[in-house]
Amino acid sequence: MNSILLYTVPHKEALGHLFALYVFFTGLSAGSFFVSTLAYGFGQKQYRELSRPAIIVATLMLLIAPLFLLVHLGQPFRFWHLGLYFNLRSPITWGSFLLTTYPLFCLIYMYCIFKEMDIAARRWGLVGIPFAVAVHAYTGLILSFCHARPLWHSSMIPLLFLVSAVVSGTALMILVFFIWVRWKKEDCSTASENGRLLLSLGKILGWVLVLDIVMTAMEILSASVSGADTRRAVKELLTGELAFYFLGIEILLGKFVPLVLIFHPRFKRVWILLLACILIVIGILYMRLDLVHVGELIPLI
Repeated sequence: MNSILLYTVPHKEALGHLFALYVFFTGLSAGSFFVSTLAYGFGQKQYRELSRPAIIVATLMLLIAPLFLLVHLGQPFRFWHLGLYFNLRSPITWGSFLLTTYPLFCLIYMYCIFKEMDIAARRWGLVGIPFAVAVHAYTGLILSFCHARPLWHSSMIPLLFLVSAVVSGTALMILVFFIWVRWKKEDCSTASENGRLLLSLGKILGWVLVLDIVMTAMEILSASVSGADTRRAVKELLTGELAFYFLGIEILLGKFVPLVLIFHPRFKRVWILLLACILIVIGILYMRLDLVHVGELIPLI
């Protein structure tokens, strides 16, 4: 008697949306920390009022981010294994170290800011910048080390993650500072001092957004002439099932529309800048989701 054996091996995502959300929140933390160092670390005293809410947001985002990793682990109560079993060649090991030390820098830096210890705040702010960069860069390294995943195995991914982190964190801080000012019942109209401060920060946001667009274009162009799987992944982003999210939300609504709203002289209004920041944060969120999902869209054979 003849028999036929059928084997079904389901394709399961290795990372998925939980990892994308983790990357998103660590990016918000790193970008917010960068904004907090403009006054104390880089001497831009006009942004001094931003430092307090910025370091608070940076710390909160960093506390929220690992929660997505714990859920993603499947067995969250075994997270302590990451600190017990070291592999110095693994970015996850270094990430575990950074996630436990970077918050300490944030708390010390926050204490110095609120106590108005300017010299100490400058020192801790400058020391904390490499940690903020490393915390977010290692997430890009995790993806870039995956040779078999299209669009992940690229040396540009960590840099793209860093730039997009500054973009999303700066946009978030503009929104948070507006709420902070309104909560204190201060004027935040376009002609006010607070309004001019937001618009000047918006210009910085706009130029970093330009860099983000250029780097995204370079990544897509280089990937479009790479291997077959990478070209297929690019096709999925441009014309496939992810095209609406990539071209419609991430690129159009999340990058080009805010760029016009920020730089066009007719749109120099605080409320328009706030709209641009909301679109940018949404666009960077979809950037994380798109990149993670497109790498796992094609099953490994």
